[in-house]
Amino acid sequence: MTSKSTWINFFKGHALMTSRMSYVLVIYLLLLAALLRTYDLANLPLGFSEDEIVNIRLVHNVRQGDIFVFYPSEDGGREGAYHVFIAFVTSFVGEGTIGFRIASVWLSLISIAIIYTLGNHLFNPIVGVLAAGLVTVNMSSILLARAVSSDATVIFLVSAIMLALARSLPVYRRTRVVTSNIGSFAALGALLGIGVYLHPSSLFIILGAMAYIAHLLYIRNILFRERRSYTGFAILLMIIICMPYLISSINLPQYAAVQRILSQYDDGILRSAADGLLGIFARGDLDPRHNLPGRPLVDAFSGLLMIVGFIICVLRRHRPRFMLVLIMFVMALPAALLVENSPNFARMPVIMPQLAIFFGMGFYSLIRAPVFADVIFRRMAVAGVLILLAIKVVWTWTDLFAGWRDDEAVMPLVNGELGQIAHYLDVVGDETPTVFCYSAWANSEPKPDLGDGDKTRLMMNRSQFAYHEADCRQSLLLTNGGEKQRIVFFDEAALDYVHPYLQEWLSHGQWVAGNLPRDTIVELDTAQLLADRAGALTTTAPLSYAPEVGLLEPIAPPIRFGGNLTLLGYEPDVKREFLPGESVDVITYWRVEGEFLPDIILKNHILADPVTPIGIRDVMSINPLMLRERDVFIQVTPVQLRENTLPGKYTVSVGAYRESDQVRLPVLKDDQPHGDRIFLYDIEVLPLTDTDESGG
Repeated sequence: MTSKSTWINFFKGHALMTSRMSYVLVIYLLLLAALLRTYDLANLPLGFSEDEIVNIRLVHNVRQGDIFVFYPSEDGGREGAYHVFIAFVTSFVGEGTIGFRIASVWLSLISIAIIYTLGNHLFNPIVGVLAAGLVTVNMSSILLARAVSSDATVIFLVSAIMLALARSLPVYRRTRVVTSNIGSFAALGALLGIGVYLHPSSLFIILGAMAYIAHLLYIRNILFRERRSYTGFAILLMIIICMPYLISSINLPQYAAVQRILSQYDDGILRSAADGLLGIFARGDLDPRHNLPGRPLVDAFSGLLMIVGFIICVLRRHRPRFMLVLIMFVMALPAALLVENSPNFARMPVIMPQLAIFFGMGFYSLIRAPVFADVIFRRMAVAGVLILLAIKVVWTWTDLFAGWRDDEAVMPLVNGELGQIAHYLDVVGDETPTVFCYSAWANSEPKPDLGDGDKTRLMMNRSQFAYHEADCRQSLLLTNGGEKQRIVFFDEAALDYVHPYLQEWLSHGQWVAGNLPRDTIVELDTAQLLADRAGALTTTAPLSYAPEVGLLEPIAPPIRFGGNLTLLGYEPDVKREFLPGESVDVITYWRVEGEFLPDIILKNHILADPVTPIGIRDVMSINPLMLRERDVFIQVTPVQLRENTLPGKYTVSVGAYRESDQVRLPVLKDDQPHGDRIFLYDIEVLPLTDTDESGG
């Protein structure tokens, strides 16, 4: 730890900064960076953007063994190494908003440490600390650290490659005997090779590294001559690692990074570059996913110091250490500026380490002015640095945890309402049964987009969460005999599509208030109401077996079926007269008696005679895989009558079968089969009048 006398000498003006002092300062900066990046990590932002959801789905593909060099997407393609990395991380830390984001947080913190090391190695501890401090409080860097995106890897990649270049190649003008470290060259080659699998910007980083090596060849650096064989080894290692990517790019050029990069340069290059440069110091990114709209990348004072640092590098370009930063900045600049919707802060990390070094150099040159030789002015400079850091911390904290969090434009871009639901379910747990109203659960075809229920599960931080799925438009699941449960509607407008009969049941519940979208979660306890209703059906809703059974007298529900399914009855007080072409709503009550078959389908038929249907609707609106004993569900099935249905009386019948083999479930009486269907009641189809026909 730094001694007390060292700090006293520093404030007296005897030393600008020692390495030991810089270590202490950078530790504090890393703690501050960790606070800014992890505070309320689960809920800021509340959910995932659509781009992040695509990345998460690719992570799941990786876990299933689908590992590719790059994956096709709407924007051309995505490199696959990031998704492999996230799959590896989440296998240890879990998923959810924390699990998927924590890797980006780690990369951001490591990048800050590398940037400090780079500034210290190239110049001095002051430059390193100032550069690390700028990235620590930079809002765009903090937002990227909270994103599930390969963009979060870029700042780590470019800073690590620059440090590998500085450690392996000669960066100082003076000639000295230095033992070459093969590990540094191996790290350089590996980073350059792996980078192409992480992000398209790595191509510009590779160009920068090659340009710096070419520069050393051009100036005939003496130390570089001694390391040419090691440099060749690093380049060879890079080529070997890149080979699968090169082959894949040749075979599938439409998905390769080069194609995606070139497609952004169709027009407006000068305008894009100008807007990008202005975005650094003046008018920032307007996309709420990357920035508080309009906030510049850095403040005006820091931007001025960056310009000073850049000018210093230009003036001292004959020195390799200055040229390293300058070349890496200039070569990476197109990747940051020549992009769609410039300025785009998601693309700025490729130049962020260089800008941070420029800032440190500019400030260092300022305090090296003769006026700061006086101890009073030196103290003023130190105080100025601390005040600037404090202002930037307050500015960033306010913009991030108040302005950006409350920005109305952010919520829809990150599926914030679903994130609120996910957070609520994380807090309350699954001790109370939960039903997801999710109409697409039965779609077995691969879906290009996830439904709201799937997105909500991605945002939850509970590794295990028991829930049910139902299409609440046509069914209502009453778990455990109607005891207390939660029903989740992922969109407040979804309630408008619920059948009126089911809405009447929901009216007995209590909508959950608080930090949730309106009318999204209702708590329902209908055990007594359901028991009363089931009892009433035994006398008001008589049933009958199919005619082929030979038992014609009416029977009272409940009626057991095979597969642990029981028909509790039907709603008798419904419309019984229809016109041809109208829809008949068949409302039935069912109960699960034990382990349930996973592919049950309910059949609802309108029969002209015992074997001739005029209307058929086979459907199951509850996910049978999640049904448990004593679960009751109310099924509302609209059955469409044919347009040419003749006037007369018709019979409504119900049954069930297994979808896998089309085998019908038997109707049981005393555990013996009695047919495979139950007749409910009769309806009457009326003849069309002249008014009906003209209206049709």
